[in-house]
Amino acid sequence: MSSSAYRGRYQGLDLALPAMMGAYVLSQFYRSYVAVISSQLIAEFSFTPAQFGIFAGAFYFTFALAQLPLGIAFDRYGVRRPVMVCLAIGCMGALALPLTHDVRVATAAQVALGIGCAPLYMGLLNYVLKSGVGARQVRIVTVASAVGYVGAIAAGLPLAWSVNSMGWRASMGVVGGFMLLALACVVLTLREPPSPGQPGSMATGDARASALSMPARIGLIALFPVSFAVITGGTFRMSWGGPYLADLFQYGVVERGYVMTAASVLAMIWGLSIPRVLRHISVKGLVLCAFATGIAASLMLAIWPDSHPLLGAALVCVLFCVGSVHPLVMSQARSVVAPERLGLWLGLFNSMVFLGVAFCNSGFGWIAEHAVVDGVAQPTMYGHLFLFTALVLAVGWLGALWSPAVARQ
Repeated sequence: MSSSAYRGRYQGLDLALPAMMGAYVLSQFYRSYVAVISSQLIAEFSFTPAQFGIFAGAFYFTFALAQLPLGIAFDRYGVRRPVMVCLAIGCMGALALPLTHDVRVATAAQVALGIGCAPLYMGLLNYVLKSGVGARQVRIVTVASAVGYVGAIAAGLPLAWSVNSMGWRASMGVVGGFMLLALACVVLTLREPPSPGQPGSMATGDARASALSMPARIGLIALFPVSFAVITGGTFRMSWGGPYLADLFQYGVVERGYVMTAASVLAMIWGLSIPRVLRHISVKGLVLCAFATGIAASLMLAIWPDSHPLLGAALVCVLFCVGSVHPLVMSQARSVVAPERLGLWLGLFNSMVFLGVAFCNSGFGWIAEHAVVDGVAQPTMYGHLFLFTALVLAVGWLGALWSPAVARQ
């Protein structure tokens, strides 16, 4: 490849990064908006607790199931084509949701949104990590993940204000317009990065060799429960935190917006701080600490679900922040996976991430439904949800003990 062509490809990469990060911001919005407008959605569509769990989980089940075929597609076709096709489907869901009055169409729109958002973060990971897992790549993916929380912030207080002023349908219609804009930006800027082995690639043959070793295989297997559990605590920020704050503390849409915005701001600050923290602790050590913190927060909420609204809100924020180590878990996978197989393995692990969220959403719905039938008090019911979360996070922590170590650069 000529030097001018090589510079051109990196210029395209530089232009594509903000475009993909902008699209990822929207992905974070759609992961998080349900918690703020949950009361409106439940009233609008007359959801039962189980139906609400299915609706909230539809996005994540779809998101999860799409990860493996997307990973294979990334390895075979590159990042551009899969991202464009899926994002176009997501635009249809984004525009259909605020227009429908039918439960089935609304759930189908959630499925389309799951397809549209599924490749955005993994595509960014593939784009950056193809060239290696050095300090620069880890910094880019952690910063990109933190910037994505702007979408979660927008799905907090700004969404609450917008819903109060012009209703949830108009508010979600505006976001659908931004989805169309994101699709246009990706189409115009996204090109393929240099393949490993081309000039500028930082990858070596070490990953291929280590992927065949027994410790690396054990580490990869351990990453499955880690991935499954890593953002399950964030389920309360993304969906069930809204009913929790409304049922136990009578928080209205604006009050819930404040809490969800605070959770997103804290998660963004924490995500931006991770590269500095990694100067003093290993990637694996930080992942273990994050899981331990989430377990402690879940157990406190399980024991005292309704003790004080500020404590409940603060611990929901803590649970959401645990998920900020998601890109570190992916960098652990990259440290033992050959570049040409990166899409497949990241697809597998991201499938586990969002299957975990979908599993918790549906599990919460099942627990809540049976609590209503059995006449269980709401504080006890939510205590069961938080205990369930603690158990899932404990499984993730055990997996993290055996996960791969990323060499410091």
